[in-house]
Amino acid sequence: MCFDILALFPDCEEAKDLVYELFCDEWTIYDNRVAIQRNIDEWDDRPWQQRRRLALSYRFMSRWEGKYADDREERHGSSDVAKILEDGKMELLGAYCLGDEECTDYAWTIFAAALKKAKDLRTTLLWIGKQYADLGFFADSAEALGELCSRFDAPNARRLLAEVVWWRDNAHRIPWIPPAGDGSRYDRMMDFIDPSAPKTKDYIREARNENQKERIAPYLPSIDSKLANLFSASTPEEKEEADHVDWSFLDRDEGQPGEPADWVKKQIRQLEKWGDDELHKEMLEEMKRTHQWTRNIPPPSTPKRYDPNEPPFNPADTFGDIDDEDLDEI
Repeated sequence: MCFDILALFPDCEEAKDLVYELFCDEWTIYDNRVAIQRNIDEWDDRPWQQRRRLALSYRFMSRWEGKYADDREERHGSSDVAKILEDGKMELLGAYCLGDEECTDYAWTIFAAALKKAKDLRTTLLWIGKQYADLGFFADSAEALGELCSRFDAPNARRLLAEVVWWRDNAHRIPWIPPAGDGSRYDRMMDFIDPSAPKTKDYIREARNENQKERIAPYLPSIDSKLANLFSASTPEEKEEADHVDWSFLDRDEGQPGEPADWVKKQIRQLEKWGDDELHKEMLEEMKRTHQWTRNIPPPSTPKRYDPNEPPFNPADTFGDIDDEDLDEI
């Protein structure tokens, strides 16, 4: 509802503040921390993992998809420039997954080429804006969606723009995301886990996609890499002290294997019930090995708040047939 209001009244400070207040609910913080931890350990402070946390958070919390996406092309892009758009998306994924920031400089050049050729400019701009948002590039998304809204009467795009602008302006203070880092904590932990693993500064070079050269051959970067680095270095990061989570435990971590997180234990129990063949045994061992260093996140002590008008939750609708022990856990 707040974002619906911001789509109509972008300067409504009360709606902006209420979104943040709702995001600070302790169960919302807990649920998002656990959901993100299934993908990224909280001690992994490599810079691109911070963007992934933001992107995952946005996708978890956004209510635009499904409610405001009107048709297939708005979800998948204009078909006449689909190949060019996909190449641009691959460059964004290079930055999102591998931390290769140079990829973003090529992504916009490729998207600009698609915009010049696209028969449906409105749909193409909307698709580009949504891709940037889904991968945590909120400022770039706001630029594309702002251009769309300045040219067309597009209420659905204006609604998406309201969300994206809020995330752009508040990304530095999302309460369930640990403080940004430079990879030093990750390097320290990996010295315990796998000393042979590449350090943060080496990872990008080793992980670069060999197919990139072929994709970017027809294009020049939208900004020279040296100028981009200079700009990044001169732009101060926004920092805000928050008392919702005490993140000091990350610096006290001694890097030793520990008790599995609650969600890991539940997943192990489910795997054990599904079968005891070799495949399931391998999955169990991999789960135990992978998450030895995944630290448990204690749930809030206060009970969750529920909407009395919401229909009662029936676990069978989601989990199928379950026994009493499973029901107690749920």
